[in-house]
Amino acid sequence: MEAMVDGRNPHDAKWEEQRKTVEEHEWQRKMRQVPVPVHDQTVRMYLRRWKEPVTLFGEEEMERRDRLRRCIAQRERDGNDLPNEWMEPHVAYERDEDETMDVDRADPPEIFYTVGCDDLERTRRKWAVESLRRAKQRIECETDERHRTNKRSARALFEQNARRLVLEHSQAAHRRPVVGCSLSNGGDTVATCSWDGTCRLWDGNDLRGKTTFAAHEERCTDVRIHPSYRAGVDGPCAATGSSDGTAKLWDDHGGNLATYKGHADRLARIAFHPYGHHLATTSFDRTWRLWDVETEVELLLQEGHSRAVYALAFQCDGSWCVSAGLDAVGWVWDLRTGRHVHTLTGHIKPILAVDVAKDGYTVATAGEDHTCKLWDLRQRRCIYTLPAHSSLISAACFETKQGGTLLTASYDGTVRLWSTTTYACLNTLKAHEGKVAAVAVAAEAALVFSAGFDKSLKRWCVDREGEGPNAL
Repeated sequence: MEAMVDGRNPHDAKWEEQRKTVEEHEWQRKMRQVPVPVHDQTVRMYLRRWKEPVTLFGEEEMERRDRLRRCIAQRERDGNDLPNEWMEPHVAYERDEDETMDVDRADPPEIFYTVGCDDLERTRRKWAVESLRRAKQRIECETDERHRTNKRSARALFEQNARRLVLEHSQAAHRRPVVGCSLSNGGDTVATCSWDGTCRLWDGNDLRGKTTFAAHEERCTDVRIHPSYRAGVDGPCAATGSSDGTAKLWDDHGGNLATYKGHADRLARIAFHPYGHHLATTSFDRTWRLWDVETEVELLLQEGHSRAVYALAFQCDGSWCVSAGLDAVGWVWDLRTGRHVHTLTGHIKPILAVDVAKDGYTVATAGEDHTCKLWDLRQRRCIYTLPAHSSLISAACFETKQGGTLLTASYDGTVRLWSTTTYACLNTLKAHEGKVAAVAVAAEAALVFSAGFDKSLKRWCVDREGEGPNAL
């Protein structure tokens, strides 16, 4: 018999607590879907009518809309019906605006989009041709029966590798927290960046330092190794982003090859297009931009997010990408046409990490709500939500060969590996003495690098002697 506490069964109390938590999350989700007027004057009018502060100190238009949305959702939650005139002022405002436009009808119509340059059009045409070719090869490979058999056996091997990862090397990397980590396709070079403004290149086999250079005068926010980089071969090596609002391209000797300027606020994460000719940058100015790596020309300025854009990932064929940010929404963009084709909604707090698996349709998003969501874009829905960590998730990435293993890094000080078929936690890597900010994984999930606020870079590899101490 369970002991009674204040005349209640402890299981009943726990169930009630879980029920309230689920209801709160559901209310938060519904609140984000409440429609509100677009025009700020209309928003102010409703706030004034409902005896709410018209504006708060430092409040911007989008934040005022969010406050009205919360007010409406709370009224519905409390069982209060919205007044009948809910839509009337909005309609009247639109009518007044139309009448004003009639007076100024002689003025030329306003262009509501940014006309792309000729280089962007040529680039989109190249992406359309090349992405179709790559997609055809990928689908033919997926439908081959021999490939399916090999894929199943390989996935079992990858999961076994993930279970046997142990800490092999740990290196003091920078003077301040390490916030970016990237691994070359060959696995022989690791790049890290830090709040101290420096970038360092490491040997992927023993974490021996190769090159250190001052990348930016302010904090570095991310680093990415070029897709075609090979050690000892001349050419671009890595790109860095910074809170100074710029991104820079470097060779492996620390020489600056290009600087990409244009953002109005600090940068967050950056990403190379799979073909290696273009670089995407995300920013707190609520845009993400696409740059020509060689010419430094800004080809695309993409708006759409209501708050800072924090992360971006390209699909392996190069046909589309996913951007996500502090508005807790992921946007899927068709790069061949420039159109927004789908929206990923479900997170209740900002999204800080996004990645696309090698299968070409599975997307992972993670952020401040401590969860990682897996999306199937063929079905256009979330297929699973991982309650991954006890603190915000700072990074998420798929194993780079098949995408059967997912890694998440968190401010709870751990890195976890998950199966994307059973959604089971395969391993928890514990060694950092503080928040983990970045993670990188090689093919077959046999090699993992992690970095964080303890200023260290750690190398995890498969324990060939047997099950390691980190295995569950």
